[in-house]
Amino acid sequence: MNRAYLELQLELNNTDPLVIIAELNELGFSGFDESEVLLKAYIDFSVWIKVQKNVKACLASFSELVIVAEHKIEQKNWNAEWEKSVQPQLIGPFYVYPSWNKKVIPADSIPIVIDPKMAFGTGTHETTRLLLSWLPSAVKKNDKILDAGTGTGILGIAASKLGASTVEGFDIDPWSVENVAENIDRNNVENFKAYHGSIEQINPDHQFDIILANINTAALRDLLPMFKKCLNKDGSLLISGLLDIDIPFFKDQVIQDEFIILEQNVFQEWTALWLEPVVH
Repeated sequence: MNRAYLELQLELNNTDPLVIIAELNELGFSGFDESEVLLKAYIDFSVWIKVQKNVKACLASFSELVIVAEHKIEQKNWNAEWEKSVQPQLIGPFYVYPSWNKKVIPADSIPIVIDPKMAFGTGTHETTRLLLSWLPSAVKKNDKILDAGTGTGILGIAASKLGASTVEGFDIDPWSVENVAENIDRNNVENFKAYHGSIEQINPDHQFDIILANINTAALRDLLPMFKKCLNKDGSLLISGLLDIDIPFFKDQVIQDEFIILEQNVFQEWTALWLEPVVH
């Protein structure tokens, strides 16, 4: 079934695009296309109808930012736009590319085919790259993986290709789960299952060696206690989607004495944390 989406075009002027992306991500936007002068943000049109007043109130607080245009677009047009903009890239050992790529896959790389559609996680965003860069060191053969807020499934697919025995994922966006299924098939991955919804979709008896969560600060704050319950005592929690300005609050008010920070990875204004649970 085709869905309609809202494309919001923003003239940034001197406004930091990373801050705007973080704000819009929390308000329900899942796709972004940034150029030197414009930021295009995408959201399911049915969601836009509900949140547009909050979105405009938020954007109004940025004095130099200008809303240039609002366009309702159909899914088929969105896919065509991705074909124009998504380019292959090498991220650590992973060669991430769309199915329409005509370039030669580099030797000794781990190929991952991702056709993103509306789902967040093409590998181009800093938050995705931060976690991808950790996976070769984090994932061990036969690990059980949970991919929270799976987006396109790129992190779960990468973990599977590194030798994970099982991967489970969930996402609150229905188009994401459809997209994950397509990308799983494209990559011939057979041990990855994604669910529509939040963590309640995961069997509470399942314990994971690694939990991957590339989502926004608010969602991470709510989910961290539940992550700890389904993480093995010697497991790892790798989280991304945190702005640098969020880190002091997150350490003091969210992590507290429940996790130890093993590593902190920073790219531009985004931060990822590699956490290990504290056993009380």
